[in-house]
Amino acid sequence: RQITAETDLIDGQVQPASLDLRLGRRAWRVRASFLARKGQSVADRLAEFAMHEIDLAPGAVLETGCVYVVELMESLALPADVHAAANAKSSTGRLDLLTRLIADGTPEFDRVDAGYRGPLYAEISPLTFSVLVRPGARLNQIRFSKGAAQLDDDALRALHGVDPLVNGEPLI
Repeated sequence: RQITAETDLIDGQVQPASLDLRLGRRAWRVRASFLARKGQSVADRLAEFAMHEIDLAPGAVLETGCVYVVELMESLALPADVHAAANAKSSTGRLDLLTRLIADGTPEFDRVDAGYRGPLYAEISPLTFSVLVRPGARLNQIRFSKGAAQLDDDALRALHGVDPLVNGEPLI
C-alpha cells in the first residue's frame, strides 16, 4: 500500500531496481516549468501556471517548445525511512523528450522525500519534434532507497584516496 495506482500494475512495469511510472489521463500545458515549494501542492501551482487542460484518453500531441505537466497513475505513501529518486527512461532520450518528476511540496525535480504521501506528476517538454502520448505511456522510472546513501567529501577521499574537488587527482 506504499504504491497505489489508478489501475493495476502491468507486466514489465516493475524492473529489478525500479518501477516504471505511467502517464494518467490529464495533462496541462503550462507557461513555464515550476516546482511545488514546501507546503504547496502541484495542483496549487497548476492553478497559477496552467494555460489549459488536455484529456490524454484519445491520445494527444505534445508540441515542441512547450511545457506540459501530466498526472501519473501512481501515487505514494512512503514510510518515514524510505525516499525515492526518478529519472527518464532511456526511450525518452531517443525521442528527445525532457521529462522530470514533480511531487507536492518537493523543491527539487526527480526527488521524493522520505515519508511522502501524495500524487506524482511528470513535467514533459518535447525538444526536437512533437509526440503523441496516451495514458499508460511509461516515460519515467523511480527507485526507492532506505537510509542515507550520500557521502560527503571527506568520506569520498577516505574511500577513493582522491580529492573529488580537484578533478579526481590522487592525494599526495
